[in-house]
Amino acid sequence: MKTGLIILIVGICCVLLNDSLLFLQIRHYFKRKIYSYLFWLHSLFFVACIVWYHLFIPSLKGPEAYFWVEKCISIILLFYTPKTLYIIVNVFSILLRKAKCIPAAKIVNRLALGIALASFIVILNGITWYRYNYKIERETVCIKTLPDAFNDFRIVQLTDLHLGSYGEHYPGITKLVDEVNRLNPDLIVFTGDMVNSFASEMDPWIETLKKLKAKYGKYATTGNHDYGTYVKWPTKTDQENNLKQFFKNMKQADFVMLNNTNVPLVIANDTLYLAGVENWGLPPFPSFGKLAQALEGTDGHPVILLSHDPSHWRHEVLNYPVDLMLAGHTHAMQLGISIGSFRWSPAVYVYPEYNGLYAANGQQLYVSRGVGYLGFAGRIGQRPEITLIELTNNCR
Repeated sequence: MKTGLIILIVGICCVLLNDSLLFLQIRHYFKRKIYSYLFWLHSLFFVACIVWYHLFIPSLKGPEAYFWVEKCISIILLFYTPKTLYIIVNVFSILLRKAKCIPAAKIVNRLALGIALASFIVILNGITWYRYNYKIERETVCIKTLPDAFNDFRIVQLTDLHLGSYGEHYPGITKLVDEVNRLNPDLIVFTGDMVNSFASEMDPWIETLKKLKAKYGKYATTGNHDYGTYVKWPTKTDQENNLKQFFKNMKQADFVMLNNTNVPLVIANDTLYLAGVENWGLPPFPSFGKLAQALEGTDGHPVILLSHDPSHWRHEVLNYPVDLMLAGHTHAMQLGISIGSFRWSPAVYVYPEYNGLYAANGQQLYVSRGVGYLGFAGRIGQRPEITLIELTNNCR
């Protein structure tokens, strides 16, 4: 209760401070009092939204809480990011006016308006169309010991769907299934975080996900969110039952869970092992992965490992005979720049391997930036990803 009250007070203070600074900078444009009244009416609207958020959100139970929290955060960012940027840049315009550099002041003022407008458009795009504007990332991965029968074997990797972040009429899931099936993959793998916390998040989408098709099946492992650890459950039993239901839902969607185990993929007389560990994570993330157990019986064969958190690769996986590890988790922070071959995201300061293909000690890691979103209901500069990996033993 105290934390909620602090958030309420801080939120209201931030809105009023931001709008007060903005008003001081632009009030000379308001030739009539009605414009000033409208400005403060719009400010009070956002104050009312914050109060509503404080009173309404705690009453929500289950997946809908995530949905509304993310919508509120996104709307606040949509309007107050441009305002904040305008205030900061326009300070230089004010200083130039005081120094009697009027032409330069006008240029900086227009620049401030341009930056504010551009940020509004970018965020609006990020929370609407861009969030399901999937990009197919194609990677050819060479494994020297790959049997000839698996040359050109096509794997689609999906990760971090976070189904509780969408409404029931969200068009992105059907579009995702259609785009994956058009790739005609041999294998589909999902590397964790199907849900935000609740197994019931899958309910509207089980039949849709069931339509994902691959010649050699669909396999998955768990991510940190799939265990429901970010929710205060009435009892431990309720949390355990939620996880059991999650596994049932995955089975209904035709996914085989690789929970610290492996499965042989056989073509003709050649074998490739697909292994998976439950979520492995550094604190504060839950860690249930048992790599040694997952790799039992795979000696002498090439191995592809599904593990949600890319940190696992350097902390443990590189010490085991794993040819390729597939991971997600980072979302590339849903924020960054991607122009041609140039990529940057603040995620790199947390996860050195945050998106793309990496190699060390003759082993490889691919990290997908994921399909869905969490927290902020969209993506900026980091399109949701469908990964198509083609295996080869023709290493040049």
